[in-house]
Amino acid sequence: MWKLVMTEQMTCSRLTACPQRSPSQSRRMFLLQLSQDQFLVYWAQSIWWQLQDNKTFLAMLNNVLSVDGFYFSATYDLTHTLQRLSNTSPEFQEMSLLERADQRFVWNGHLLRELSAQPEVHRFALPVLHGFINMHSCSINGKYFDWILISRRSCFRAGVRYYVRGIDSEGHAANFVETEQIVHYNGSRASFVQTRGSIPVFWSQRPNLKYKPLPQINKVANHMDGFQRHFDSQVIIYGKQVIINLVNQKGSEKPLEQAFATMVSSLGNGMIRYIAFDFHKECRHMRWDRLSILMDQVAEMQDELSYFLVDSAGKVMTNQEGVFRSNCMDCLDRTNVVQSLLARRSLQVQLQRLGVLHVGQKLEEQDEFEKIYKNAWADNANACAKQYAGTGALKTDFTRTGKRTQLGLMMDGWNSLIRYYKNNFSDGFRQDSIDLFLGNYSVDELESHSPLSVPRDWKFLALPIIMVVAFSMCIICLLMAGDTWTETLAYVLFWGVASIGTFFIILFNGKDFVDAPRLVQKEKID
Repeated sequence: MWKLVMTEQMTCSRLTACPQRSPSQSRRMFLLQLSQDQFLVYWAQSIWWQLQDNKTFLAMLNNVLSVDGFYFSATYDLTHTLQRLSNTSPEFQEMSLLERADQRFVWNGHLLRELSAQPEVHRFALPVLHGFINMHSCSINGKYFDWILISRRSCFRAGVRYYVRGIDSEGHAANFVETEQIVHYNGSRASFVQTRGSIPVFWSQRPNLKYKPLPQINKVANHMDGFQRHFDSQVIIYGKQVIINLVNQKGSEKPLEQAFATMVSSLGNGMIRYIAFDFHKECRHMRWDRLSILMDQVAEMQDELSYFLVDSAGKVMTNQEGVFRSNCMDCLDRTNVVQSLLARRSLQVQLQRLGVLHVGQKLEEQDEFEKIYKNAWADNANACAKQYAGTGALKTDFTRTGKRTQLGLMMDGWNSLIRYYKNNFSDGFRQDSIDLFLGNYSVDELESHSPLSVPRDWKFLALPIIMVVAFSMCIICLLMAGDTWTETLAYVLFWGVASIGTFFIILFNGKDFVDAPRLVQKEKID
């Protein structure tokens, strides 16, 4: 059987060398060359592989669907902001939700591809959003209003933390999220929109068993092409862009900050402004009050961008002229903190204009609403973090309480450990699951060998076993002392050096030990 498989692979590789033949055509030509007995063996082997793979593919789909954060509505278009919906034509309003949906946020688009071609069944095909939605009926000064928070995760360049970074050739940024804050009061509606997304250059950060893998900027890619594609689309959709880059301006993150600043300067687009704020440096020693420095710096820009407001008669009072585009390394923890502060400042102005807040009243003084507000933004951070990094967000103690706490630091440490494990030992499966669900990978029924079976190097099994045995022997030698202390010390040193040496060999070859994606190759991901 194995000889047959090798023969097939060699034959198919020769046949596919001809540019006129596709891989599937070459495989059919190979099958025609087989005898009846060979064909039966080949067919049985293919069936066995497919049955095993189907179980894994089903587990992948279940893995995606088991993550919280999928939403749909039969009456409201969740994929568009209030401002976009208010500026549409009557023809657009008459279209089905599937036809008019923003394809960036339709996570079941691949699953609906056949129904999309049949207009008569569109009413049964609802677009599904992935992200976070929180709705609350609130009261301030005896006036009731609805407060809504919606985060829409893009399905373009979607994936997990370390395997999807930067942008692709189309300008789609990894972990791109559009977050909209909405207020309904007495028929009037107001909204404030922000975006987040990975630093829009070609870079990667592959897991390799180290706690923080070194970010790598692609040295041969045309960064300006992808960068311009990204911001051209952002300007068309949202208008002006105020970039808030929260990464460290020293250490391993510094080259990314410099590359981002250089790209903005080289682009020379007057619609784009760039602000670098070293979050960790400015807020070190738990001085999170220093975030007011950033808020003061962007206050005038936020007033200029404004917000969207439509009165009870449907008349548009103000339009939002642009968005804040925030990012840190993961676009999760630091980003969410800053976005919550910007959203609160906008909400303060909106509620005063709507007459909910009296002149001079501060939103921070409304204890009941503040609790709702902070918890919703913390929940938003957790939802986006679980979907991208596999754990809840960090720094949510500040978002929930307005201050950093020792308990919050301990929880951040715990979440960081869980992230480390998942990013190194389970994210390859999660990345494959997302690629399968979104249609980035299509199962080929004629595939003769499993795409999930990747041969492992001898190091993968041998080195961990050697390290465990050596470490165990070191402990045994400590517990069961020899006749003399010199003999015991010699044994302990020998096995100790063996275990430590093996550990560093494993660390040096870290990329061979992590769980990597198998369905979509690294080159396609980058």
